[in-house]
Amino acid sequence: MKYASYLLIMVMLIGVASLFVLKRPDGRTWLSLDDILGKAQTQAQQVLNESKLQLDNAVDMVSSKDVQTMQDKPAKIYKWQDAQGNWHYSDRPNARGQSEEMTLDPSKITIMAAENTDILKQLKEQQDAGRIPKDLPANMSPTDIKKLIQDAQNVEKLMQERSKKLEGI
Repeated sequence: MKYASYLLIMVMLIGVASLFVLKRPDGRTWLSLDDILGKAQTQAQQVLNESKLQLDNAVDMVSSKDVQTMQDKPAKIYKWQDAQGNWHYSDRPNARGQSEEMTLDPSKITIMAAENTDILKQLKEQQDAGRIPKDLPANMSPTDIKKLIQDAQNVEKLMQERSKKLEGI
């Protein structure tokens, strides 16, 4: 039994490795590191752009002159509980299930200043330059967005280092 699983793993590894060697009719290999890294870099850039746009939208909403009118008008939010028992809050209803509509009392909402707003200025510049897409999810927490930005920046650094190493070869 032990040898059969070992043999199966070896066959799978050889099969995957062969994709890096065997050629398609156009002469390129079926799989290459450039394809894998290019897709990863594209996806990381999309996540970064989406998170930057969402942050920019939040900053625009808070810093706009309509803050006073927003305080006068009650806001509606939606809440729902996932399968793990975690509560989620959003400005849109849950697309995958039931959600409860809630009305927020503007007099009980406290807005706190961000720790460091330099990144928000950079995001505004990028949005003005048209490098950030407009369609974003609406139920991410600021902590999640900050982590997404850090992850995307780390991936970008790794991709740049990898590109420099490949150019040096």
